[in-house]
Amino acid sequence: MPSRLIARASATPAAIPPLSVPELEIEAFAELPGALSCRPSGIIGAEKVAALNEAIVAALGDTGSVLLFDFAHIEDLDPAGVGLLVALQKFLRERAGDLILVGIRPKLLRVLETLGFGDYFSYSLDRRHAVEYIQGVKRDIFPISAPCPACSAPLGLQGPGRSRCHACQAVLTVLADGTVELG
Repeated sequence: MPSRLIARASATPAAIPPLSVPELEIEAFAELPGALSCRPSGIIGAEKVAALNEAIVAALGDTGSVLLFDFAHIEDLDPAGVGLLVALQKFLRERAGDLILVGIRPKLLRVLETLGFGDYFSYSLDRRHAVEYIQGVKRDIFPISAPCPACSAPLGLQGPGRSRCHACQAVLTVLADGTVELG
């Protein structure tokens, strides 16, 4: 019985899935010369890496030196996809540029950290923060004045960390963005 199955399988041609490149949107920044944003979607796997690399390098041309790689629509990243990111980073560093991974999910970030690439790439929460990073814009948040979340007494906060309200003695946590929380 098994021999008939093997003969039948070898007689019928195997259906080869068509080579598909994930949708890729590439756009240039008007405010940042030499910077591009690319938004691939789907799974970045071995069968799609070569086409993605060609499209991105062609879009960068001779002058592109900064690439924002948006992870908003990327479902998964296999080792070949990590290799693509490393190759793009090397390519851009040769041009004194940078590859910034935008909106990467925690699962995919853990993959990169597990493989030892946690500090190899630049990361950004969203596109706006990535543009600020590229432009070198630093917003000084502290010192700030904010109300205590427990008693609404005015607080003078010098930096992020833990402190106490001088009026009600509530323990406060001051986050890096200036948000004040109880606890």
